Formats: sequence, structure tokens, C-alpha cells
Amino acid sequence: MKQRITTAVMMIVVALPILIYGGLPFVILGIILTLVATHEMITMRENTVKAPLEVKLFTQIASLLVVFHSFNFSTLSITENSAISLELLTLFLFILLLVVVIRKSFTSQDAAYYMFTILYIGATFHSMLFVRKSGLDLFLFMILVVALTDSFAYFTGRKFGKRKLAPLISPKKTVEGSIGGTLAGTLTGIIFGLLTNLMPNLFMLAFISFVVSVVGQIGDLVASSMKREYQIKDYGKIFPGHGGVLDRLDSQLFASLAIYLLINLLNVVI
Repeated sequence: MKQRITTAVMMIVVALPILIYGGLPFVILGIILTLVATHEMITMRENTVKAPLEVKLFTQIASLLVVFHSFNFSTLSITENSAISLELLTLFLFILLLVVVIRKSFTSQDAAYYMFTILYIGATFHSMLFVRKSGLDLFLFMILVVALTDSFAYFTGRKFGKRKLAPLISPKKTVEGSIGGTLAGTLTGIIFGLLTNLMPNLFMLAFISFVVSVVGQIGDLVASSMKREYQIKDYGKIFPGHGGVLDRLDSQLFASLAIYLLINLLNVVI
């Protein structure tokens, strides 16, 4: 526990000023986290199946290209049309399938996993970048909603939890804990949104807070299911007592993906 607290304090001291300041330091942090997270996905697969070096390098590069596909480095901004082209994704798939033909040890299942890694890391980290570039208030809104959801789900589950939420994926999580976390996260989002004037429509603010809270929990379950499938405890060891990048950001990444889709797919104004 002492190690977890020490690491958490260090992460806050290092990361919080960068997240608040944004700009180039945030972009550099995003590049580092993307590379580490992609490496964690590659390493998880390599516990059972080894991949050629060129595939691992390609996956790292492709993930970065997806994350920063619409980012203007000269102005440190995201272009108005941030949708990645189908042509680029098709090219990535073609390259991986070409390796299947060339390398006998590299199968179509391997190609599917690495394509999934590119999409999973690329889409979620791009969404995180998009949310921060959309405004600090929105970014802090997302962080607070997810953090309070996670904390209250834990304490509510310990106090009142009886029914298992997803026993085959995460045996300790309960329905009662999830409900308590969702209520706390939604209320947090509403209060923060009103205090910062994030958006004038109270109903829409409550809806977005609820969606972010729920999707954040889904992100945690998705990450847990992959770890259970590949029989690992943590994605990495970069944060002592906390695991890897994907262990720490699983909920936040999915929450940012939800906000990205709400804004770009449903045209929700935030």
C-alpha cells in the first residue's frame, strides 16, 4: 500500500502540471504513453506467440500514426476533420496480411491481434488527445468523473456489495458498487459542469456525465478481460504498485473515446 501511495503521489506531481499546461509537453507525454502502451499490448501477446521484429516496429509506428493522424505539430492543434481515413487502415491491414504470406510463423490470427492493437491504442489515445485539445475544463471533467466513479464503486462495493457484476472477468466488482460509482460519477460531472459552465443544458450535462461514468467502467472490464485471457496480472511494471500504462488509463481511455464519439458522431456540443 505504501508503494502504491508513493507512486500515485509521484504520478500526480509529474503528470498534473503537464496535463494542465498542455501544449508541447502534453504532446510529448502522449507520444511516450502511446509507445509504452503499444509495447504492453505487444508484450502481452508475446507471452504466448512471438512476432517478427518488423511487425512490432510497424505496430508502434502505425499506432502513433493513428493517434496523431489529424494533429498539426506546427500549431499543436487538431484539424477540424479528425476522422482517420479508411485508406490508411486498409494499408495497415494489407501490410500485416503481407507478413502472413512472407512469414510462415506469423498467422492471420496474429495479424488480427496486431491490427486490433493499432486500432485500440490509436483510437483511445487519439480520443484522449482530442479531449485535452478541446479544452482543459472538459479534460478535467472526464478525469474527475472517472476517478470518483472508481473510488465510490470500490467503497460502495465493499460496504454494500452482494451481487457480482462480472465474476468471470473481475470477481471483486459488484452490481451495488457499480451503481454507487455511477451515481457518484454522474453527480460529480453535473457539479463540475455547472461550476465551470461546461455546458448550459443540465439534462445533456447529466447524460454525458452518466455515459462517461458507465463507459469508464466498461473500459476497466475490457482491460481486465484481456489480462485474464492472456493470464497476466498487470500490463506492465512502469508504475510500481500500479502496473503499466494501460492498467492506469484503461477507464480514462474509454471515457475519452465516449466523449470523442459524442462530439464527432452525435454532434453533441460541449
